[in-house]
Amino acid sequence: MGGIFNWATGTPLTVTAPISTITQATAVTTPDIVGDFSKSMGKVTKVSNGVVYFSNIQQVTDPSVSSVSSLNALSGSFSNKAITDSQGKLLLVNPAPGTPGSLGLKWIEGPAPLSLDVNLIKRVKIAEAKEFELRVDAVNVLNRANFDDPVVNINSTSFGRITTATGNRRFVMNLRLNF
Repeated sequence: MGGIFNWATGTPLTVTAPISTITQATAVTTPDIVGDFSKSMGKVTKVSNGVVYFSNIQQVTDPSVSSVSSLNALSGSFSNKAITDSQGKLLLVNPAPGTPGSLGLKWIEGPAPLSLDVNLIKRVKIAEAKEFELRVDAVNVLNRANFDDPVVNINSTSFGRITTATGNRRFVMNLRLNF
């Protein structure tokens, strides 16, 4: 009998607030942190319509919309978002144009993967130089889902959502004659 247990920390993630510059090149910047957005805030939570990583937050229109001109309906096409806690207090906002965000790079960690693989081998001697071998391998015997990283762009309507996972349980049986 044997086994392999794997448990690792999650991937370091950078929360982003991508903005287009005057040249239309997208610069990857971090948002400004204006509230208590702690490093331990992320946790996988199953909700009625999927899986989220930040369960106690909300996404609202960025407060900087008030400084956008209404000429040519410009303010109507404003799509920047901000992140608030469950009471509506701002946590993350888009940085002002031309400034880098104040949230650090690799601020949080994604979901931690965990798996347990086991095997069982039985060998039976048939003759002095021959043996029969039966082997069963169980991959991810715990049948635990390992969730991929969430969307970390605060302007995405999918912010904090986890859309993919791996980790189905598999059994493999082998029969073998060694001679």
